[in-house]
Amino acid sequence: MKLESLRQASRALAVGREGNRVELDLSDEAVTPARLEVTTAPGLARAEASVRPLLSTGGASRVLRALDAIHRASRSPLVMAFDLAVAFGCATAARVSPRESGPIAFALIFTLYISGKYADRGPLETQGILWFLGKISMPVALVSLAAAGLQASFNWPFAHTLRAAAAATAGIVAVRVITWSVLVQARRRGLGLRRTLVVGDGDRAPLVRRKLDGYPEAGLLPVSWLSLEPDRTENGTDHVSSAVRLTRTIQDEQIEEVVLVPDGSDDDVLRVVKAADGLDTNFSILLPLSEVFLSPRLVTQVGGLPLISLGRIAQNRTPLPGKRLFDVAVAGLLLIAAAPLFALTALAIKVFDGGPVIYRQRRVGRDGKPFQLLKFRSMVVGAERLIVDLRDRNANTGLLFKVYDDPRVTPLGRIIRRLSMDELPQLWNVVRGEMSLVGPRPLAVEPEDFGPIENKRHSVLPGITGYWQIAGCNDLTYEEMIKLDLAYIQNRSLFLDIWLLLRTPAALVHRRGPW
Repeated sequence: MKLESLRQASRALAVGREGNRVELDLSDEAVTPARLEVTTAPGLARAEASVRPLLSTGGASRVLRALDAIHRASRSPLVMAFDLAVAFGCATAARVSPRESGPIAFALIFTLYISGKYADRGPLETQGILWFLGKISMPVALVSLAAAGLQASFNWPFAHTLRAAAAATAGIVAVRVITWSVLVQARRRGLGLRRTLVVGDGDRAPLVRRKLDGYPEAGLLPVSWLSLEPDRTENGTDHVSSAVRLTRTIQDEQIEEVVLVPDGSDDDVLRVVKAADGLDTNFSILLPLSEVFLSPRLVTQVGGLPLISLGRIAQNRTPLPGKRLFDVAVAGLLLIAAAPLFALTALAIKVFDGGPVIYRQRRVGRDGKPFQLLKFRSMVVGAERLIVDLRDRNANTGLLFKVYDDPRVTPLGRIIRRLSMDELPQLWNVVRGEMSLVGPRPLAVEPEDFGPIENKRHSVLPGITGYWQIAGCNDLTYEEMIKLDLAYIQNRSLFLDIWLLLRTPAALVHRRGPW
């Protein structure tokens, strides 16, 4: 299998993952069993011994799940609140007053959050603590700069701010060292392991099962195996497809992780991944050794086996904490600031032809639920009835409909569209909770018009702007728009939203294609 084919498949299905993994050392010296075993940091034997009584209790599963969520920096308000408490406590313990340590601790956790460092990750990509050190390096640098600014603005002693930042960082890193030590001890005793399904044929599938059994530190417990070959009846026809058996096995066996072991064409993998759409299950795939060198940072390892995490193939994405608050705050401020522009635009439209100022159009929103999108009217009254005569002039593909020099657009409407003022009323859609500032653009079609993959874009609120507008807006094809929308859903964070919002004005000025 070619890695590029895998990348395209994972992007199209919105299962790609972003971030650093544990790099695989493929030197001769590294492939000995002693070197390939996942090890804990030195000096943790006492920490492991101290948790043995805890792991023997009936509540071990709940405790380990909580520790695992903390270790993986899950996108959870509870995990972020725990890290904030640790950072604040460590900064205060470093003999820095709460007045000084509080802003530093908050700035560190807030920067980690908006930069997308709290995210959904599987156990394979969070082995050890090196992955976490790579994640926090950029936020720590930003917080250090902020600490210098605080010192200058509030006349705080520089040594205090530097000590608070260092103590807060050391505290949340130490937490990951401890959680990893506890998880390793528990997993070696068979506790806290995730039920895993190995999917594949050939000699490598049994090898994967043996490696997962032999390296419980990875957190996976192989409980079932599934062939990619379909069952056959006596006359040679398909009886039960591998896709159907995969879904049944995941549900019946309560599978949490799936490891794909391809031994043929890419079609086998694509068929399995498509069948898992909507299931709340993490997927990983075993790569040929020749592919590992093409993208080593994406590769993690278990017992020397190179694996790449595809993430969770679930249609419904987990909520992004703080996004709704951010949307309402920014949209509200923009509505107030742009009030004079709203009034002038509405007056110009009314004076020009006396028709309605606001145009309402049915669009597909989150979970496929329709809503009324608001725009300043830029076309003649009754423009939707004229679309039949313009079908053969469509300049786009798929479900997109755009026409160069659209005769339905009024002269005033061309000015409004060129300045993107027609989109301003959608800020009210954001306040009402029907849209977000950033997200996939809602289309004026029916929910059933979308295929299963395209429909994944409706797992989040539609947006006023997004990847599509930044990358080329109306000049992109329908297929390109879908890929960009799914890429946004997979990698979304407040930091990404802010970055896209800041880039939107320049993208609108230089946009191409019909509008």
